[in-house]
Amino acid sequence: MSGISPPLKAKSAGKRQTLREHTDDVVNGTRRLREFWPNLPAELETAALFHDMGKAALGFQNMLAGDERWDFRHEVLSAAIFAECFELDDPKWRRAYLALLTHHKNLGGRDVSDAFQKCTSFTKSSRWFGKWGELNIAALKNEFSPTLDGWNFDPKIPSPANAVVDWMDEVKPVFQDLETARFRGALVASDHLASSEIGEALDGKTITRENLEFNVASQLQARSATFNGWKKMQADCAATTGNALLVAPTGAGKTEAALLWALNNRKGAERIFYVLPYQVSINAMAKRLCELFPDENGNSKLGENGNVAVVHSNSDLAYLQESLRDDAPREEAERIAKANKSAARQLYAPLKVTTVYQLLNLFFGRKFFEVGLLELSDSLVIFDEIHAYDGHTIGLISVLLDCLHQLGARAFIMTATLPENLKNQLREAAHIAPEKEIRLPADDRLQSEARRQIAVREETIQDEAIETEIRDQLKNGKRVAVVCNTVQKAIDLCQMLEDCAPYPVHSRFTLGDRARREQKEEIEKQPLVIATQVIEVSLDVSFDAMFTELAPADALLQRFGRVNRHGDGQISAPVWICCGEDIPSQKIYDAQLLQSTARWARDFENSGQPLNFAASLRWMEQVYPQGLSETEKLAMDEAQSGFKSVVENLKPMLDPTINPDLEMTLFETIQVVPSKFEKRLEEEVCAKNYLAAKELIVNVNLRSWFGAEWKSKQQGLEHLRERPDLHPTRPYKIALYRYDDKFGLLLNEHADESRSNIC
Repeated sequence: MSGISPPLKAKSAGKRQTLREHTDDVVNGTRRLREFWPNLPAELETAALFHDMGKAALGFQNMLAGDERWDFRHEVLSAAIFAECFELDDPKWRRAYLALLTHHKNLGGRDVSDAFQKCTSFTKSSRWFGKWGELNIAALKNEFSPTLDGWNFDPKIPSPANAVVDWMDEVKPVFQDLETARFRGALVASDHLASSEIGEALDGKTITRENLEFNVASQLQARSATFNGWKKMQADCAATTGNALLVAPTGAGKTEAALLWALNNRKGAERIFYVLPYQVSINAMAKRLCELFPDENGNSKLGENGNVAVVHSNSDLAYLQESLRDDAPREEAERIAKANKSAARQLYAPLKVTTVYQLLNLFFGRKFFEVGLLELSDSLVIFDEIHAYDGHTIGLISVLLDCLHQLGARAFIMTATLPENLKNQLREAAHIAPEKEIRLPADDRLQSEARRQIAVREETIQDEAIETEIRDQLKNGKRVAVVCNTVQKAIDLCQMLEDCAPYPVHSRFTLGDRARREQKEEIEKQPLVIATQVIEVSLDVSFDAMFTELAPADALLQRFGRVNRHGDGQISAPVWICCGEDIPSQKIYDAQLLQSTARWARDFENSGQPLNFAASLRWMEQVYPQGLSETEKLAMDEAQSGFKSVVENLKPMLDPTINPDLEMTLFETIQVVPSKFEKRLEEEVCAKNYLAAKELIVNVNLRSWFGAEWKSKQQGLEHLRERPDLHPTRPYKIALYRYDDKFGLLLNEHADESRSNIC
């Protein structure tokens, strides 16, 4: 009909919604979040109603229709409308106003951000007045009646951007004003979910004890076993309220115990975080949880089950592998993987399996960290394999635990081999009362059961005598695991035993190769696996025998957990510890710790005693009487002090001002693409197949990389070149070393030079 304006638009791509439709979705999203977190104020819905009104400007609407970029912040116009309708002297409306103003951009850091500086109105010729005058007042009032019925447009009002510098001074640190941070987090989360095609945040109605018990029983039945109820330790966890700590050996059922604790403490839609040290164990755990808690549609596969999400730096590759395993076409599999990663990053799935670094990164002020703070509020956080972290990371975690406490979250810490002193420190940081420490009952068979028999060898793991023993075990039909302290040692052993078809498991494969190789099902098929520390944690795989390099006691005990893991009829499986002096190992582990561990192992072997759980705990106390070595204790204290300062100065809506050296300690690798794949990288980037390009990346430990770099320079050889033509802000790094499909990136062999440029 003539005379009637078309509805205002909100988006030019994706859902192509009208402004009113998108606004209603965001408002409904905030209502949903207020059901999950009842303490979120009602003003949140009002902020959602106003948040995009600035999109009614003619230039913005023309841009959505295909015209040139508008180049102005629509949320500044939205804030001006809001300020005309509410009294900002009232703290509740001031909080809503600031969240609305910053739902896309931070106010700034040390200075006001460029985004807001461009929107000020300090002079009569400022762009603000022209942009403000573009508002389609009639359409706005028509679509947002009766909300705007009383609003009278004033063409001369100043820009809200003028006061940004004052707002920056007013913002308080997060833990002095949690309500402001949560408010912004809720508005941003609702806007992001509404802008995507994901749907509303899920409450996880099927994450229940009934489903856990039913699916555990079903899995046991499939293995011709019977579920006879929970063990006492698990039942104790199921009856525990509030923060708790569990000490139990491998195979005791700690995962189920942790889930029972979480379900007992979960009264509504609180989020659950399951935290593990390594990506490979995260992917395996996520699949397991998907099977235990199918969603409301009955989906039990990762990527389809809305209850469970994987959150780590390469989660898109984990989702990609799941789609490809279902025989989805590559293009469709990539689309699904990207969508799943996007959903996992948002406040959507109620159960997330993640790394501790993802949680730590929030408190370094990652953009929109407030969403993460909201999600962690009142949450249930399970820390599995807490003993796997070094002293530096333990220091960061101790600060994180206190942050979780202030957010109302409850923590459940699990360990098999944590020294008493360190355990007490973590318990104090997590505010866990002594009576909330749960242990395996004294009469449990796992206390005395000896599944492994250790033997100390004075040779290095590359010695000919050890090689002969490995071959003998394989000839006798045993499945053998060999665990090395360095990737290079693992590669060397693979080459030495190449005729035995070794299966390497280490970090120096491309991300694509790792995603395929580190599947539990693949590892279980191999007669000989040669691995690094990645095999220590949470992989539910079991071998008949193991050869390992000397490492600190806690690391060795974790490695032993991959041998005769479930008892399986063996009284004790052999584990050889190679204690020959090894310089590379001493660069990774404290030499004093290695000596103490070896001394105890020799004495223990001579005693003829079985290596049961009680003996393992005595070993830990002997090696770690103070909880950590002196070096590790110093690293812990320094990290704790530095990170505490970061958290104390963290403010919502502002760019963080932090020590970059401390933040970089979260990342101990350099990402490179082997020169073998340079042409393919060019092809994928030029075709905008960025996920396929990511599959070509190798994560290399910084210590190993710097060592290879030094050797290359000594030989007068190039080791690296950058490709800013493929990514201007973060150039791809091309590693000029040979990549072997069987063994990975070989830092001791330079590649033949070949290069093209097709872009």
